[in-house]
Amino acid sequence: MSFQFFKQHFSIPKASRLLKILLSIDVLFVLLHALFVFLVFKRIELGWSIAPFYLNNDDGYPEMFQYLQFVIGIIILIKLLIKTKKMGYVSWLILFVLMLLDDSLKFHERFGAWVTEKFNYTPMFGLRAQDLGELTYVALFGSILLFFLVGGYYYGDKKYRKTAIDLGLLFAVFLFFGIGVDMIHEFINHNRYTLLFIVLLEDGGEMVVLSCFVWYLYFILLKPENHDTYLFQYVYKRKLK
Repeated sequence: MSFQFFKQHFSIPKASRLLKILLSIDVLFVLLHALFVFLVFKRIELGWSIAPFYLNNDDGYPEMFQYLQFVIGIIILIKLLIKTKKMGYVSWLILFVLMLLDDSLKFHERFGAWVTEKFNYTPMFGLRAQDLGELTYVALFGSILLFFLVGGYYYGDKKYRKTAIDLGLLFAVFLFFGIGVDMIHEFINHNRYTLLFIVLLEDGGEMVVLSCFVWYLYFILLKPENHDTYLFQYVYKRKLK
């Protein structure tokens, strides 16, 4: 992958500094998780609890950091709304608020459990009933959110539409790690090594993509008015070559 395109068109010092900080913390948590799981494999005991450092610990430090990322994204989106007056960003603000609430209050898990019991879901397609219930949550609330996202795109100007494509691509990659990988691991034979790999891929990938998401929002906030280059053009132009 050539980074010349990004250096040329997406190099704003403040935004780049934020990205480096966020990614550094992401990598640190991923390495700590791998290290502590390795110590558990080797049955090396430490004199203090390592549970808060696990990526898949709902009350752990990585999860708290992810909450912070959502909060930063929400603050940036509010500033974007005030600065640009483009109502399309309302839909992305709603998205970040929902993701924060979902992560912190476990909406998808609670809804999945409720709908599974209410409608008597049974396992199918290699997925648990709980997984099907959570997919119902994604389909239902995703459809509502999609309505706002499409509406914002339709009524937005040309520049906003291009920006929305970039944000949509970042969100699609985020969903791949947050939902896609989570479903994939149900089809994989579990042992401690494959479980470690899946956790690093799912939770680590989700954190890294979220950091890129927050960086790009900050970049949009800081970029000059005449800037008219977008992330999707990197893939598009490479396909033309």
